[in-house]
This record gives sequence, structure tokens and C-alpha cells, in this order.
Amino acid sequence: MNLNLWTASFICFILSAVFAAVSAVCRHMEKSRRPYAKKTRGRVVHIITEPADGGKNRTEFHDRQYAVIEFFAQGRPTKVRSQASVYPCPYHIGQELDLCYDPDAPEHYRILTDRKWEILAALAYGLSLAMIAAGCALFLLFAGRYEL
Repeated sequence: MNLNLWTASFICFILSAVFAAVSAVCRHMEKSRRPYAKKTRGRVVHIITEPADGGKNRTEFHDRQYAVIEFFAQGRPTKVRSQASVYPCPYHIGQELDLCYDPDAPEHYRILTDRKWEILAALAYGLSLAMIAAGCALFLLFAGRYEL
């Protein structure tokens, strides 16, 4: 029966290595799909409303709203206006957003909405840690000559 514990611990360590590799691949995919190198978190500080037709027809159906987003780029606070010009604005004041930006020109940025690779990487990393813990526990049972 001790050989079964050793085999189970070995399988857990192999699965841990597989999940760690999956996590690394997912992190690489997440970074390669970002249009800009740096990643940060920004906050919506203001909503600007502008008439779409130069102020001739002032109804809410013709207005456009832009969010003003503040974030730190290279240690400096930066304020940018969102690219989305819809009514109503999809963001609200105080909302935190994940952004990536160009380190040389922080006004070039993109709001990150698709986080599936980041979530998959975190999940695979957590499973890798769980498999390491299970493998260690099973190996200690094997080393202590316990039988299940």
C-alpha cells in the first residue's frame, strides 16, 4: 500500500508541473494580447457630456458622454478622456478600470475588458499550488510508513 502513496504523490507533483506550465502559457497569452506594454489601474473621476450635433438639438438622445480616467503612468498622475462616446456612459464616477498604456506616451491607452487569460492563469497557478501541497502530504504519509 505504501507504493500507492508514493505513486499518488508522484502524480500530484507531475500535475503540479503541468498546471504551472498552463499558468505560464496563459500569462504569456494575456501579455501578448495587450496592445501596450505597461498595465495599471485607473479611476473614473469625471463624466463629460457633449451635444453630438454642436448644441443645435439639446436632447439626451443626441448627447455623447465621455469618462475622464485618472491613472499613474511612470509615477506621474495622468488624466485621459475615454474613447467611448455613447449615452449613457458605460462607466460611473469612482469606478476602477484595468488599463494598459504606452510608457513613452501615456495618452495612448486601452481599457482592458477581456480578462479570461488572466483568470485562467490564476486558476491554473492555484491548482498547481494545491497539487504541490497534496503531493507533499502524500509523500509524508509514504515516508512515515502509514497505510490507508
